[in-house]
Amino acid sequence: MGLGPRFIHGPQSLMIFEILFWFSLGTLVYVFFGFIIFLWIFSKFRCKAVQKGDATPSVAVIISALNEEKHIEKKIENCLEIDYPRDRVEIIVVSDGSTDATDSILAQMRRNYPLLRTYRMPQQRGKTECQNLAVAMANNEILFFTDASVMHPPDALRILLRSLCDSSVGCVTGKPIFKRDTGAASMGLSKRDKYEFYLRSKLGEVSTLFGAQDCMYAVPRVIYSPVRVDLDSGFVGPLQLLEKGYRTVYEPQAVAFVDRRAPNLKDELTRRSRICLRGLRGLIYMRHLMNPFTYGFVALALISARLLRWLTPLFLIALFVSNLFLLGSPFYLLSFALQAAFYLTALIAFLVASRGHRLSFLLYVPLYFCVLACSAGVGLKRLLVGETGQMWQTRR
Repeated sequence: MGLGPRFIHGPQSLMIFEILFWFSLGTLVYVFFGFIIFLWIFSKFRCKAVQKGDATPSVAVIISALNEEKHIEKKIENCLEIDYPRDRVEIIVVSDGSTDATDSILAQMRRNYPLLRTYRMPQQRGKTECQNLAVAMANNEILFFTDASVMHPPDALRILLRSLCDSSVGCVTGKPIFKRDTGAASMGLSKRDKYEFYLRSKLGEVSTLFGAQDCMYAVPRVIYSPVRVDLDSGFVGPLQLLEKGYRTVYEPQAVAFVDRRAPNLKDELTRRSRICLRGLRGLIYMRHLMNPFTYGFVALALISARLLRWLTPLFLIALFVSNLFLLGSPFYLLSFALQAAFYLTALIAFLVASRGHRLSFLLYVPLYFCVLACSAGVGLKRLLVGETGQMWQTRR
């Protein structure tokens, strides 16, 4: 009993806490700043330009729908308005056990539009299984995955397909545009998106993206591999293509307008926790890609841009806790005060936002960062208790 306090505050234990502090701090700085600076520098010396071209391969538009009575008719009409040869397009909609009017609307539209094919899952099975089934139904050369709540400009498909003229490209994804308001979640998401889209552009220039936007990506059918149904097809699918030697690239001019309400903090926490859960499960499944001796830069980038970011809450906790045992030094006292001030600012921002007030940059950035960290923590917890996140819900 008497050895406990002396051990905790002894020289050796303080050294351990110092190592933990600097390791956690260094990792966090690297994840959010160091890696993207490294990418920027690396892109000056290595740039794998995409050889774009104009072609009109036949396309299967694949839509997975769950209780989309609000959007499904408008979505089919949007697909019919695509600037693409009508005889080169088929539309396949799989209803994931919808319980609203989605199926009856599809049945009525199918009578008017021969190129529309539909299938109803007897019960909800998850988006990935719906997509696998739709791919098995497809006859055309290119698989264009999109969502029922997403609308595309007429030229979006042509723009997206230009990059598939490059034989090294196996998947091309576009840019989603979400509804925004003046709330803290929207403001924080806007800043995050600027960072994320820049990161994607540099990853695409240097090597490959890791995953595609679920609401908009295209893959040649001949190289597509079905994804295990309890995994995220938009993340694991491109990784399976990477394993075959194909890269995923980002085409920012191909846009998708997402018809969902502007996000609130609860929405972001729920959505991001599911992304983290399914992302980590995908990484575990494709963990061999993180072997730097086999995959080199790809492994480094995958660890940096995905694994370490999703483990952020662990490093934040380690940084805070280790700092508690180092308060005898002025430097560590200052670092602890800065951490406490950051989290206090986020708490104040949450209280202010919950009363409907608009936040300044200095308030919504700490708040949104903490929401992201908490959502990753929730995702980790869900992973540890064995959840898959396979089932999805349509957010209104």
